[in-house]
Amino acid sequence: MSRLPLFLGENMKKSFLSILLLALFVGFISCKNQKENVTPEQLCFDIQKIQLDMEYSSLRELYNPEPFEQLKADVKAGKADRLECFFRIQKILKEYKCLHLNLLPLDSSVLYSKILPFYFYCFGNDYHIYWTIPEYQKYLGWKLVKIGECSVEEARRRLLDLSVYSYETVTGEKYDLEAPLSYVKFQSAGLVEKNGKVSFSLESRDGEIKTIKCKALNPSKIKRFVKITPEKANNFNHYDTSKNYRIVTSEEKKALYVQYNRCLEDESYTCQKWFADIISELQTGKYNTVVFDLRYNPGGYATMEFMINNELWRYKSEFDKYNLAMITSGRTASCATWFMNDFIRNYPDVKIFGEETGEAVFNYTNRPLTNKLNALNCDFAFPKQLDEDVPELYKRAREVTHSDVHRGTLPDVEVFEKFEDFMKGEDTIYNAIYEYFQK
Repeated sequence: MSRLPLFLGENMKKSFLSILLLALFVGFISCKNQKENVTPEQLCFDIQKIQLDMEYSSLRELYNPEPFEQLKADVKAGKADRLECFFRIQKILKEYKCLHLNLLPLDSSVLYSKILPFYFYCFGNDYHIYWTIPEYQKYLGWKLVKIGECSVEEARRRLLDLSVYSYETVTGEKYDLEAPLSYVKFQSAGLVEKNGKVSFSLESRDGEIKTIKCKALNPSKIKRFVKITPEKANNFNHYDTSKNYRIVTSEEKKALYVQYNRCLEDESYTCQKWFADIISELQTGKYNTVVFDLRYNPGGYATMEFMINNELWRYKSEFDKYNLAMITSGRTASCATWFMNDFIRNYPDVKIFGEETGEAVFNYTNRPLTNKLNALNCDFAFPKQLDEDVPELYKRAREVTHSDVHRGTLPDVEVFEKFEDFMKGEDTIYNAIYEYFQK
């Protein structure tokens, strides 16, 4: 399976287990929680296992043994313990900028032993409070302007240094702040003050600036989190990612929105039934546009894409009757890009809206292989192959967007979500699609 979801939406409140899974985003904490009962020889053995995997993996042409050899020398000299060893391996791996190359801790629940009281949503390049505890409810919707003495960009850079996953595009990096805020992660990034609190500077819609000094919370408090309520209900409700896929309609805009949030099949709602429902709704004659919304899709299993590709081919004559659009964001990665490739192959006239994907066109992917590292108490995950299974995305980069294949797939129409539209119950990107096809 690919990376974990970057945005939990309604799932966040329904299940704290989802948040514990996000502990995979930061690795060195698990090492810190382990007893220091490993020898330098055992640590060096784990490093050697990583080197062997790298040497024979699809990344072998890029593999540089020098930093690993230096780390082993420092371990033998007593200059790097387990925690330092983990941290340095993470730093080495980040240089490859490969989404599927990770050191994954086997016990990371301690990461969320404490959390911070805000959950941000990224609108364009701004972060607004989307969830919080009742005590801070008045700040729902306020924009983040500083963390401590750091700008948002600097704070994000520090936190990115602690993320397990290497973001392949700059667009993908900005969504790291959408994850639940781990107090331990903020500590490690130097964003906690001497009094143990974290300072957030926020700006209201009227321009008022307020600085709040927050203490860490027990994660059970997440059950009390309240969500921002738009001034007008958002009928599309695409922020609800509790389902892997769903259908939303707008007779006013004559559009059917296919929200595809994860490349995983729901046992109670099969892929075949999902597509049959799409076609059944289209045959009512109410629509002229079909939108496949991938903005929250971080990937999943290739088997799902095989099934969907069959459905795209099965109903090709029906889909060919409509304006076709696709939405991507910096959260879109892994198997979601396979879906994009398959869709473009079947429907080359589809228009892409939104922003650059989080995964580059040229990437090393497929389900990662893993190797357990006993001394570090981690799994080392690395990709099986150089992904040459997305020829349509390569062709698009060369002939349509004229962009570097080491960037993500770029949209035909770049458009960002706006907080003001959200509060009015509108979706900025859906509106842009409607206006585009009205011309």
